[in-house]
Order: sequence, then C-alpha cells, then structure tokens
Amino acid sequence: MATTNLISKSLGDILTESGNGIPDHISPKGSLYTDKDSGRLYQNLDGNSTWLSLSTVAYFFGYYSDNTTATSIAATNTWTAVGNNLTEGQSVGFSASTNTAVTIDGYDGNYEVNGEVTLDYVAGTNSYEVGLSINGANPGSGRYNGTTINSTYQTQALGFEANIDLSGGTTLEFAVRNITGTDNVIIKNAQLFIRRLD
Repeated sequence: MATTNLISKSLGDILTESGNGIPDHISPKGSLYTDKDSGRLYQNLDGNSTWLSLSTVAYFFGYYSDNTTATSIAATNTWTAVGNNLTEGQSVGFSASTNTAVTIDGYDGNYEVNGEVTLDYVAGTNSYEVGLSINGANPGSGRYNGTTINSTYQTQALGFEANIDLSGGTTLEFAVRNITGTDNVIIKNAQLFIRRLD
C-alpha cells in the first residue's frame, strides 16, 4: 500500500514522518518515516522517493536430536506434521511453541529459512519428502526435498532453503510425506534456521 495519512515534522533540513503504508512519497535525503501499520522505520536515500527499510535484526535456531519416535503416515503422498518438539536455541523475533517456530508481532519481513533433517529407516523401501509447513499448510514448491531409504540405506540426510515473507503469529514446522507407500519414518535429527533479510 502506498503512503497515506502522511504527517511530517521538520528537523532542520530533514523530516521526521509517519503515515500508513510503505513509503513512496518524496522527502529530503536522510528523512525518517515510520509506517504505523507495520511499525517499520525507513530512511530516504536520494531526496526523491527511494526509501531504505531500517529493519531490526531477527533470527531463530531450533533443533531436536536423537528422536526415536516414528511419525505415523496415514496415506500415501499426504503431508503430515512431524510433531517433534523443537528446542529453541538462539532467537530474536521468534519463539518455540512445541513443534513450531512462531514469528513474534512486529518482526514482519522477508526471511531466509533453512531446514536440515536426518531420516531413519522404519520399514520397506520408500521415498520420503520433508519440507517446511507454514501455518499448517502443505510445503510449497521449493520448500521441500526428498530421498529414498531402505534397510541398506537406513539413514539419509536432506535439506531445503526458501525465502519467505513472514508476519506476526506465523508458525513454521517440519512436515513429511511418503510418496511411495504408507510406511512410517523417524525424523531423527532436525535443525531449523531462520534469518531476516529485510
């Protein structure tokens, strides 16, 4: 949304401003603008309509290891939440809530999300995919990866990476699907890394 309800106060040669929406208006170079909708602060870069977001730092690291509980697969080619509880490591702008990372209000922005998991054999020869579920939805294109495991290849590691716009209250968690059968799988180890890009 373009700037609306703009209020400007002079600080000598620059302005301190607030309004609603992402700034697209012209202000003197160095002026500061706060979007009252998102709480985000911007600085004018050129004395025209180019603005830089002065985003706060935000990141999350969550993990679990040596899990021995299998994720139950009810149907072929159907995504299932992994359900293993994340241990919160270092974080700013996120909190761990059982098996999810939750974006805290005020930390809206574009994020790079990386997931690394280790699958452990339960039965059969199966192809599995593990990905990132956002707000309980199926992982989107480019947000999952897959491998095949059997009794010969009992453990396999895989990962995924995605750039995602997140807002306050958004939940992120691991989901898995068996694309060839209904044998269960153990997600033995997992790491979730999230870092704000802007």
